[in-house]
Amino acid sequence: MIQSTNSSVLIKFKEKSDYELVYRVDESIRDVLNSTILDIKKFAHSVVISKSSVFPDIDQYLSGSTDVVSKLQAFNLPVYARIFRNEFVSQAWDFFSDAIVEINSYVMEAGIDGVITDFPGTAVKYRRNRCLGLGNKTPAYMSPVQAGSLLQLIPPQILPPAEAPNPILTESDVVEPPLPSAVETGPTPDTGGGSTAVPPTATKWAA
Repeated sequence: MIQSTNSSVLIKFKEKSDYELVYRVDESIRDVLNSTILDIKKFAHSVVISKSSVFPDIDQYLSGSTDVVSKLQAFNLPVYARIFRNEFVSQAWDFFSDAIVEINSYVMEAGIDGVITDFPGTAVKYRRNRCLGLGNKTPAYMSPVQAGSLLQLIPPQILPPAEAPNPILTESDVVEPPLPSAVETGPTPDTGGGSTAVPPTATKWAA
């Protein structure tokens, strides 16, 4: 698996390898154009997006959800979200400082295909959870967080200030100029003249 934020790099690897090529969107987005997805499919097999591209937040309170994941998956592009960490300061308050609750919400509610994490042990622990795949028998504590529900409980007078919406991913954000051709250069010829630097001058200090 080879990951890059540069489409030209992935295009070059696609010409010479059979690795899974992953395009990483390096900014949080609220939507992606269909034409942009078609461009991504030309050089990548899957996509990595930020967590806030799935569940946008305001001052670490989830404010809702996007359909970025479902749109990418509709074009047969698996979607991974990043970066998951165990530290509570890296999580929205909605997840109650529980890394498992956070992963479960992204998997069960948003339907992501995988996670990019600094703590693979936590992801493995989640995958081994026996409460997964129980259908209607899934216990209530395994239900995903409802994005925006905690924000609605805050009195209007103390709500965090509104933020500008994340941008839409367009073709111009994805298309990169081709990589420059590699030019082989020979060794620098030795002219035999040695250094041409001017020798330093002596400085006299007054006694």
